[in-house]
Amino acid sequence: MFKSNDILRKQTALKGERKMSVLVGITILFVVHVFGVYWCYKNGDLVRPLVALAPKEIPPFWHAIFIILVNDTMVRQTAMIIKCMLLMYYKNSKGRSYRRQGQMLTVVEYFLLLYRALLPAPVWYRFFLNKEYGSLFSSLTTGLYLTFKLTSVVEKVQSFLTALRALSHKDFHYGSYATSEQVSATGDMCAICQEKMHTPILLRCKHIFCEDCVSEWFERERTCPLCRALVKPADLRSFGDGSTSLFFQLF
Repeated sequence: MFKSNDILRKQTALKGERKMSVLVGITILFVVHVFGVYWCYKNGDLVRPLVALAPKEIPPFWHAIFIILVNDTMVRQTAMIIKCMLLMYYKNSKGRSYRRQGQMLTVVEYFLLLYRALLPAPVWYRFFLNKEYGSLFSSLTTGLYLTFKLTSVVEKVQSFLTALRALSHKDFHYGSYATSEQVSATGDMCAICQEKMHTPILLRCKHIFCEDCVSEWFERERTCPLCRALVKPADLRSFGDGSTSLFFQLF
């Protein structure tokens, strides 16, 4: 997982020079792995949480952990499959927009985080309803867990909707498209890639860069590459670099 995550980030950074064989290889590997795992456990409780169903029987603690960890890993691998397909699509599309690609990758990741936050809920709900610990304890722990989970899910929903709104907007939070006169006045040379301007963007600080260049810059920075003026507001974290969150969602 860690190695695949690094490979995806590197392939994302390569843009038009990314290797299709690498992306296809990762896709096939994860597709086979995900289908293989769920085929082996098709008669167990592993699949039920994927559709928000609790296990048929109250699982022992370590079995509950097993179900959650396996599902969490499989969902992350599925997300990487989707990201590989997006990277292949944007490499082959004629009107490439790497800013759009970054937004799509961010939407996929925030949807993944929301779905992963929901995955453990049916398992722990069934586990905490174990009457062997006493009705009062069972009801109390279930109520506390669901309250905590609701708060977490609401935050994830808000983040996902914010990423979705950013995808639907054609404008920029940090500037606008530059006119031909503005580009000519600056010499028609992007200071980032040192090449002729391609789809130039005029930042709020009045500096102009290629759309793809400055979009990639703002994946990790909030200031202008030249004057270091604060240009991009502090908004949602971007996953436009192709990365996938690797922490386990246990609860």
